[in-house]
Amino acid sequence: MTVAVEQAGGREPRVDAKLVKLGVVVMLGIIVSVIDGTVMVVALDTVRREFAASTGTVQWVTGAYLLATCVAIPASGYAVNRFSARTVWLAALAAFLVASVLCGIAWSVSSLIGFRIVQGLSGGFIGMVATIVLTRAAGPERAGRAFSMVAVPSSLAPVLGPVAAGAVLDAASWRWLFYGQVPLLVVALVAAARLLPHDAKDPSARLDWTGLLLLAPGLSALVFGLSTVADAGTSGADALTAPEVIGPIVAGLLLIAGFVVHALRRRATSIIDVRLFGNRNFNVAGGLLFIAGFLLYGLLFLIPLYYQQVVGLSATAAGALLAPQGLGMGIAATVVGSWSDRLGARPVVLGGLLLTAAGTLPFVFADAQPHDLLLAVALVVRGVGLAAVSIPLSATLYQAGLPQESIPHIATASAVSMRLGGAFGGAAAAVVLQVAATSVAGVGASSGASLPPEAFTVAFGAMTGLLVAPFLLALFLPGRRRAP
Repeated sequence: MTVAVEQAGGREPRVDAKLVKLGVVVMLGIIVSVIDGTVMVVALDTVRREFAASTGTVQWVTGAYLLATCVAIPASGYAVNRFSARTVWLAALAAFLVASVLCGIAWSVSSLIGFRIVQGLSGGFIGMVATIVLTRAAGPERAGRAFSMVAVPSSLAPVLGPVAAGAVLDAASWRWLFYGQVPLLVVALVAAARLLPHDAKDPSARLDWTGLLLLAPGLSALVFGLSTVADAGTSGADALTAPEVIGPIVAGLLLIAGFVVHALRRRATSIIDVRLFGNRNFNVAGGLLFIAGFLLYGLLFLIPLYYQQVVGLSATAAGALLAPQGLGMGIAATVVGSWSDRLGARPVVLGGLLLTAAGTLPFVFADAQPHDLLLAVALVVRGVGLAAVSIPLSATLYQAGLPQESIPHIATASAVSMRLGGAFGGAAAAVVLQVAATSVAGVGASSGASLPPEAFTVAFGAMTGLLVAPFLLALFLPGRRRAP
């Protein structure tokens, strides 16, 4: 699957009409899958009451989706090589459509969780195949702009999704959160069937079952363990040693370590080609993607909690106040990719880190009566900074001089880095917040009391200070690409 590169007078390659059409087709699928991962957060209490389920059980409506995407990520590269990107994309969209209808007609919380697992698996494939399709078509010279196409819906959907879900819940049943996706999925399927190019497949490709059975549950266990830190029922750093936390984390780490040993010993390529980590630019960009996920999701945990526990807003209102960050990311995504292709990743990422720090700093000094306009502007700035960090880093992975056939493995490695960074970021933010609350006011996670503003000051300050590490690492990123 290739798209001709247009150049004029040695200038940077332009994004032609074919790549734009391909981007639109891909965005239709991404929008639905990304929104679906966030809308149910708003509806959990409604679902709990309708099915008379416990809070712990109903949490799996969102948790099962997240863990299922972790399972899909390692298998996606093999699926694309074996069956072609077009085939996997159409199958994933069709499965997502069927699962959405089934979620809408779910007759119990157990059936809803089961159908959400199917959604998560197909949604995981959608996100991975979208990256592979666009980067193959764009080539290294336009990788930044290709990622911008993915970044716009990916940035806006998680913020706008809960807001739209709240409006739907005010007017209709939670089931329409799933039924409402069906028309867009039908359009996405028809558009993909007509416009997505046919690409090569390799019938001789063999799935590394051992690697998959080590990495997929390893990732799921690690992400699950880290995501339960805030709900462990203990205070401070003790949350990390709670059995329900440490058990999955240790199991996940052991399984991932087992995968690394297996992949190094395996003569054929595993589901993630560990030889990619012999490339310096790939390592630097991958490490920074982990940190970007850490900072993005760490603050996404802290900011809504600050608005709820310190300012006293509802969960829906707190989620809506994150909209400026999504707006900033969406706006920046339209230009950051082009800047990265033209100037190289280093200056864009360094500027993005400075903007991220500037956008986070006002929260360090916020109290129970914040300046709403200041924090809204800060979130826009922070969104611009995060886009300026994540898009060039993703593009750099594909501009590291690695062969074309490595693209599925690169996509898998980058998704794993971002996902694990996000899981660690959320866990670290929870631990720092709990430690600060205990030391400042003696309020622990199990007390049920709202955390004091001083605890959030410490947590926001720690997350801002951590930006020093990625800034130093970003100095090793490549600069302007030399013309051939």
